[in-house]
Amino acid sequence: MDVPAGSRVYLLVDSDKSSNDGGSVNPQLAKSGWNRLHDAEYIVSGKHPYIAIYEKDFKNADHFRVSDGGWSGIVVASVNLSVRDDRNDKKPDKSKSNDTDKRSLHDDPVLDNSSVSGSTTKPAIQQTSIQALEVYTQDSGLMLGQTSEVTLTLTRGKDPRLTAVRFVTKIGNNMSLARDEALRYIRLTYPNWYVDSAEITFEDKYVPHDGGSIGAAVGTMVLSCIQGVQLDPGVAITGDISANGKVRAIGGVGAKLRGAIASKCWAAAVPVDNYDQLADAQIYYGPSEVTDIQVIGISTLEDALSVVRVNRDPKLQQATSMFAGIQLAAKENPGYWKSKKAKDDLAAVLALAPQHLSAKLLLESATASKPRTLSATASNYYLALSIVPMLEALMERSEAAARARQVPSAVVESGMLNLKKLRPMADSKVRPLIDAWIAFIGGCSDMQHGDVTFQTVQSRRQALIDEMAKQRADAEMMQKMLKEGI
Repeated sequence: MDVPAGSRVYLLVDSDKSSNDGGSVNPQLAKSGWNRLHDAEYIVSGKHPYIAIYEKDFKNADHFRVSDGGWSGIVVASVNLSVRDDRNDKKPDKSKSNDTDKRSLHDDPVLDNSSVSGSTTKPAIQQTSIQALEVYTQDSGLMLGQTSEVTLTLTRGKDPRLTAVRFVTKIGNNMSLARDEALRYIRLTYPNWYVDSAEITFEDKYVPHDGGSIGAAVGTMVLSCIQGVQLDPGVAITGDISANGKVRAIGGVGAKLRGAIASKCWAAAVPVDNYDQLADAQIYYGPSEVTDIQVIGISTLEDALSVVRVNRDPKLQQATSMFAGIQLAAKENPGYWKSKKAKDDLAAVLALAPQHLSAKLLLESATASKPRTLSATASNYYLALSIVPMLEALMERSEAAARARQVPSAVVESGMLNLKKLRPMADSKVRPLIDAWIAFIGGCSDMQHGDVTFQTVQSRRQALIDEMAKQRADAEMMQKMLKEGI
């Protein structure tokens, strides 16, 4: 690893406390100036190995190697590292050590500006903007959504060519790939443009951006300029995209919708494949997720353009106008959603626009014979949101109990309320884990007051560990959580 000056690097390796054959790396690290912070226990196949956590500050630029990481391998974490193969004793190129600060975080495609076989087109619009939905994840795991106005600017040229579309501000590789996939699809129909340059900028241009969910927005803007379609600034959009023009599911859809509502958008275009996650957000946060904004599903890039454009198809325009009337009726009459008229109105909206997800969810809720529960993945996500903020306070309570001192914490009390709120709506597979957490946390609090013994808390802790192991053994659920980014 090549380390820039002023970097702090963390290593996770097998601890010498473990039964795994990985303890030999620990003496090596101690001799080379690494500071051992903690040992962390984890669970695998019923065993309880340990991971040792090390840190080291590098005042000067340096290079280091770590080998023999043991059964678990090695995890390296830092703000800025580069990896090179030094098996042939290659020396690092010092002249390139600061290149990352001087260029975008991605590599733009290098085109020779020549035309390729196929049709040519003169874009009808030189500049267009769209409200792209973004999400930021806090340390607690909470996702916060927001809109960012993204602008595409074209500089017309005299000759048709295969034009690169570049981001002016820094972006990550996922965003770069999503842009490229959108262009692969669009260039099947429009390969050569009378354009010398095409540049994309963000409203918050001083902040690096990343995420594949920009794909649908980029593709929609390009088609907008080429076809001369004006875009509605009141409609936000999110969605990954593939090279065949299909819009794929994204993560954090609930948070993104709340960001769109906060930005006063009246509608949001989201992937149809995100319907289940949208239903989860509605269950946990309430109907406002789909009543305060019109959520319309998209499955292709053409769908996206049809939703975001100003002059929509007459049926879609009629459907959105009808739903706006439904929103107004619900504000004036809180009991409206339970009425027969509400069901009839929502059905009429769906007849005009089958992918109007707000109408679909509300109609399902109105006609369902029993309350719907969260999916297993959403149950685990909201469980984590309740637990993570409490962990530091629980550690303080544990240490205080050892010193016969009480530490009241509003964070713990709030977390317990969230767990109790979550339990009845959680998936049945996850409820035993929620119960184990409630029992353990409650035991930690009771122990401070002398109501239970330390042995009781240890027993509940072991029950919690066992239940967590059962959850991780559910391969289908773990795979679904991985796919959905949870």
